[in-house]
Amino acid sequence: MSENSSVVRLLNDDLTGEIEAILVYMQAHFLMEEQHCPTSLTMLEVALDEMRHVQWLAEKIVDLGGDPELTPRKLRFAGKDLKTALQRGVFLEQEAIGQYNEHIAAIAEPEVQRMLAHIRDEEKDHLDEFKELLEELEEAEADRKPTVGDLTDAGQDETAER
Repeated sequence: MSENSSVVRLLNDDLTGEIEAILVYMQAHFLMEEQHCPTSLTMLEVALDEMRHVQWLAEKIVDLGGDPELTPRKLRFAGKDLKTALQRGVFLEQEAIGQYNEHIAAIAEPEVQRMLAHIRDEEKDHLDEFKELLEELEEAEADRKPTVGDLTDAGQDETAER
């Protein structure tokens, strides 16, 4: 196996991860947009960043004589609520950062290392953004005052227990 073919294989692994992230974030964007959630724009912006990463990776794969593999792995979507979508985003970004670190260490070519480090650093920014939004959401949930519906449901649960 030539040096280029092993680098192409690693870059195609990265490409596959980026495609999954795009699809997961776009689905979250569409679902949140329907619910008029401001975080839908964040999901769209991050998906657009991931699209740039796909372009950079695909171009480098072609430069190295390989074929970009644009087939996603089995998709693991987040669900329909904001909290689950943000948790999924945190997981995907952590996974990507770890993989980029491994690939940077495994690839000897400085130009490829720099590109992967740049992408990894953008993934770190996405991770920070998702963590911050998740923290804000969890704080808002903790500070939320009970509603009449909450009280009615609680009263029914207590009656059912008696």
